[in-house]
Amino acid sequence: MITPSSGFAGLVLAVALALSGVSGSLPTRDRSLRLPNETYPLGYHLHISSNIHLGNLLFSGNATIDVAIRQSTNEIVLHAKNLSDYQITVRQLTPSGSVDVVDDLTHTYNPQAAFLIIHPRENYQAFEAGQRYRVEILYTAIMRSRPMGLYWMDYVDESTNRTVYVAATQSEPTYARLIFPCYDEPGFKSNFSIRLTHGINHSAISNMPVKDVQHHGELTTTLFAATPPMSTYLVAFVISDFEHISETYRGVTQRIYSSPRSKEKGQSALKNAVRTVAAMEDYFGVSYPLQKLDHIALKKNYGAAMENWGLITFKEGNLLHQDTGDVHKRVKDKITQNHEIAHQWFGNLVSPEWWSYAWMNEGFATYFAYVITDLLYPEDKVMDMFVSDEGDRAYSYNSFFDVRPMTSYVETEKEIMAIFDIITYKRAACVIKMFHHAFKQKIFVRGISRFLEKYKYTVANELNLFDYLQAELLEDEHFGQQPWVLRVREIMLSWTHSEWMPIVLVTRNYENDTITFSQRSIHSKSEHWWIPLNFATAQKPCFEETQADLFIPPQTQHSLSLAELNLQLTGRDWLIVNKQQTGFYHVHYDTDNLRAISRQLRHNHTLIHPVNRAALFRDLKPQIEHTELEDIDVVLDMLKYMEFEEDLLPWNQVADTIDFVRRNLFATSSLELFNEFVRQLVTPTFRRLFRDKTSGEVPNSDLDAGQAILLMACLADLPECLDHTRTLAKEYIFKRINVTNESEYFAMYDSILCLGVRYLSDKDFYGVIGMMQAADRSSIYYDDLIYSLRCTQSHSHLLYFLELLLGENSTHLILSDPESMMYLSYLYKSNMEARSVIWQYIDRNYKLLCRSPNFVENFNQIAEFVPRQQKPHFVLLRQNIAAYMEVQGLNHTGAALIDIDSGLVGKKMKNTEVFVDKYEQKIHNWLLAEVPQMSAQKEAIYAASLSVGNGSNRPQGLLNTASEVVQKALRSIDRSLYR
Repeated sequence: MITPSSGFAGLVLAVALALSGVSGSLPTRDRSLRLPNETYPLGYHLHISSNIHLGNLLFSGNATIDVAIRQSTNEIVLHAKNLSDYQITVRQLTPSGSVDVVDDLTHTYNPQAAFLIIHPRENYQAFEAGQRYRVEILYTAIMRSRPMGLYWMDYVDESTNRTVYVAATQSEPTYARLIFPCYDEPGFKSNFSIRLTHGINHSAISNMPVKDVQHHGELTTTLFAATPPMSTYLVAFVISDFEHISETYRGVTQRIYSSPRSKEKGQSALKNAVRTVAAMEDYFGVSYPLQKLDHIALKKNYGAAMENWGLITFKEGNLLHQDTGDVHKRVKDKITQNHEIAHQWFGNLVSPEWWSYAWMNEGFATYFAYVITDLLYPEDKVMDMFVSDEGDRAYSYNSFFDVRPMTSYVETEKEIMAIFDIITYKRAACVIKMFHHAFKQKIFVRGISRFLEKYKYTVANELNLFDYLQAELLEDEHFGQQPWVLRVREIMLSWTHSEWMPIVLVTRNYENDTITFSQRSIHSKSEHWWIPLNFATAQKPCFEETQADLFIPPQTQHSLSLAELNLQLTGRDWLIVNKQQTGFYHVHYDTDNLRAISRQLRHNHTLIHPVNRAALFRDLKPQIEHTELEDIDVVLDMLKYMEFEEDLLPWNQVADTIDFVRRNLFATSSLELFNEFVRQLVTPTFRRLFRDKTSGEVPNSDLDAGQAILLMACLADLPECLDHTRTLAKEYIFKRINVTNESEYFAMYDSILCLGVRYLSDKDFYGVIGMMQAADRSSIYYDDLIYSLRCTQSHSHLLYFLELLLGENSTHLILSDPESMMYLSYLYKSNMEARSVIWQYIDRNYKLLCRSPNFVENFNQIAEFVPRQQKPHFVLLRQNIAAYMEVQGLNHTGAALIDIDSGLVGKKMKNTEVFVDKYEQKIHNWLLAEVPQMSAQKEAIYAASLSVGNGSNRPQGLLNTASEVVQKALRSIDRSLYR
């Protein structure tokens, strides 16, 4: 039983009331989904009994909670969900020894709030302020198959061919209530004493070290030491037959648990964990408070990993590794492990008052996982990965997710789940990074350290954090004199309570030597921020000092002279704002300043930091996408230097820009000129990475950008790239030489297969078809072939493939009827060369296609890509389809054909049309002037990359029928249609 808190005599008044599942009624009242604050937990004693070793999914529990009463109330409210057979006993704990029996109690369950409410049968204040009670609840429940609450999994022991069952927990964010009745909110911290009864051949681990083990027959009860005060979402335990490896350093024992056959695969994770915990302690000056930290590899887990205090759970593939394999994945998995270790401080030691502040957990863990990994493994260049993996997603979050502030109030379980999104993880990490630099790194870390010390074992909100940062800034000799230093709350709140991110327009007045900083967001005119700026110039090209030179206030414009900014600039000098892109905002420049930067890039690009070289293109991309730039030639001028760019970070950003321009120039007279321009830029880097690479392990930094280089080169029809990927793809397809984890190509696996089949000879193409038909349809190999064939650029091969998929004689040997129509839509969206072929195929075969149950749905999706010049053709086709379906009575799915006048028709092409109208002629003129005579036209490249077969190797039977249809169709194809 739980020992009563200090200051009490500890007399437990037994007898109160046994509630054996009887449910009473409670007067109706309006309820929040939040727990009331009249009571709070002092400590839990949790006993779970399970026969999971036998495959029995039923478990029983005894949750005993010492409860303090803050304010007199007629109820004790707990969370509980999917638990049953309650037997509830309430005892009063008194310091004096007097006996006040609480009687006549019952309980009610509120399913909407998942509340278990203990209350008197009559409405009166049964629980008095200042008193303490012990609530004991017996119950039963069933383990779940999904990783929520207490769940089960199994694996086959290869040595005995025996199925072994395992039980594990996932309590975050609101799943502890599925395991035991509790105060399941992060603000209700308490101590937990846990004991687990399980099969004698299984063992149990939990948050804390084992205190005692008791054997009784075929069962064992494992008792664990009491935890420090912690939130319910961190309660964790696992019952398994797993084995472990371990190492102790600085008094902390760390263990890697896995199934017995995988034990040695945990060596690298163990070494990393030991180094990382020590590095975290040194960096923040706050010791890891527990005696042990376990890491366990599970077949099923909620996400990649979960940071339970003292017991981190992982998906197997994110923790266990061979010494060889995909380098990039191994680095990513180190970051994942370090993210969970960082949570031992951010979230576990100090927890959020409420889920509105989830970013204080996830943002700090995300960012400092990279910081610590970079300190330990500088050769991996993980801060470059932060820019590309976290930063890129954060900068584009508003394109993919519901927009909200970092600090957002949530209440329902669904809302709480939804807050664990790109904003909480990636945007918050970028904002934290910004102030880590703006406030000087040492000052920021000291403030965080004091915050952790002050609030350890308790909960905090964002204002508590901001106040400690301000206190540290005030003590600094430089920042303590700044006018903004007393407004840190206001500064930080402008970021945590804004929905969007700012764009800073830097406009230089070259006549009166002033600079105007304008701020806005793409979507909101009302939001403004306190924005930290720092500067690098041609006169002072220092990018290493990243603290704030200036905070611009939250107003639309702010103008300052060069003297006020302490900057020296001549008319032709360049100015770059946001050194190393430490600030979380876009920067746009006036055209003259962009041209000055472009001159520097072409003259000596290394004078500008590689992160800023990348940032230039990241910041230009939304301007290009929204056709905001008046002078598109300045972007092309800036791209010219990339031929000499050896750092791969800028290539990641340039790849996006090039792909966007290429896709928008498709079917224009500028496309081939642009592809030649790209070939000139990318050839040196492609050769360095793929042709001239030395033997040995490829650096993680190279792999990170390798896929972008490969895509750029092959999509621009660089012959060397086409040969390279075709060779690898054919080895996999025809020789089953796998591109597996043992190869550095694994990270580019899908791209290699797609690019490798872009230009196949007839012999090879029909060979792939034959291999696909012979393959097991449930195999990964089969999926690889069918999805790589979508990439072919040959019209004859596309028609052949469409006939095989959808034709009258197809009998759906490759995909089912609904799958084939979905594939048609997918093919249309992913392969621009296929669009004209698909439209004409639909035009000739709609009487067959519209019999598919999901034809209308997929036709409507494709209709969104109709260009304006082909609208008349589309209108006629749509009318013909509608008339035929009406006559044949085929409107059976309930879905309606898209209306001819619908705004959705051609919607996805409108941005392209605006881009072409504004920029295509300017781009064409620039390319004609700047790009030398092309060494080859597309047709020549296509021919050179092929060894065209005579068709004698085509599969017979059904495929011969498809071949005849293709030959007829090719005679009438208009290659310009629907492009």
